[in-house]
Amino acid sequence: MSTRIERLNSEVQKTLTQILSNELKDPRINGLITITKTEVSADLSHAKVFVSILSNSKKNEEMTFKILQNSSSFIRKSLSQKLNLRLTPEIHFFKDTTWEEAARMDRLLDSLNIKENED
Repeated sequence: MSTRIERLNSEVQKTLTQILSNELKDPRINGLITITKTEVSADLSHAKVFVSILSNSKKNEEMTFKILQNSSSFIRKSLSQKLNLRLTPEIHFFKDTTWEEAARMDRLLDSLNIKENED
């Protein structure tokens, strides 16, 4: 991956974090949204934005994710105003389930009841 795209990924992630925390004012959002990774395509037409949503229920997480998806045009417009790009990528949100998968693996390993060697 070129360093230009890597820098752009970093800048997009940082700017989107600011937009989500300062400009996206929807009272239905209940929880903490973290952008874990961004992948801007080489032609700058699309950006995959991976988010982790920490909330008190799965229902709230789902609603928050839908709000993000429905707000992608607003978020893209705001991103366009903040970054000086010839083309502003279309935003596509994806759930980052890394933490959920890690917790699931922990539970699976714990359920095996393997005793540690005591030397």
